[in-house]
Amino acid sequence: MTKIQLPNKKQLDTARQKNVWDFGNAILYKLCKENFQHTTDDHILTKVLFIGRIYAAAVERRKNKSSDINDNFYTDTVAPTFRKSKLDDKLLELKLVMPDKIENIKSVLQTHYYLTKMLQKITALDKRSFSSKYLHFHFPDLFYIYDSRAVSALRQFTSQIPMDLKHILQFENIDIEYAKFYCKCFGLKREIKSQLNIELTNRQFDNLLIEIANKQNRLKLKPL
Repeated sequence: MTKIQLPNKKQLDTARQKNVWDFGNAILYKLCKENFQHTTDDHILTKVLFIGRIYAAAVERRKNKSSDINDNFYTDTVAPTFRKSKLDDKLLELKLVMPDKIENIKSVLQTHYYLTKMLQKITALDKRSFSSKYLHFHFPDLFYIYDSRAVSALRQFTSQIPMDLKHILQFENIDIEYAKFYCKCFGLKREIKSQLNIELTNRQFDNLLIEIANKQNRLKLKPL
């Protein structure tokens, strides 16, 4: 049986409260909802730039950085890459997916993998975090936001993948690190609902992890 430490009442109450970031996040959700597809460069670049830079995962950070300035990289490389890709086909398929169903995790993870590999080809870097954030704003009920802070905070509650989700790691065309993180988030969120009768949205779940991460950081900075 997977060992899980459930959040306490204060942590859950804080995660579900409105905060100063809700207004900005609502703008990004609206932006992606109203400009869902990747057919025009201005819509593509606005979404990629806003999400990437606001969420500290800018696509212009790349290993194979040429003499191109960042503006040229976005207009000459990033926009055409999205426009010519099959990302919209995969996103349209996800519109039929019901959240919180184990049988649908595979298609969610494979879409994340597709975007990650697509960006790796033009940056020579892992864009796992950006991909999770970008896809989250298109499908807030399907994708968990991944970054190093969330990974660290999640360890306070669980370090194991639920037994009934371990088979997911055997799927092809998934990013294994995001898959592990995803399964742990899925399992913890499920236990919160089952044991405490509290159903968090993925945004509220992210609020929970970020609050834990901020507390961990404050403890590190606290003078001895």
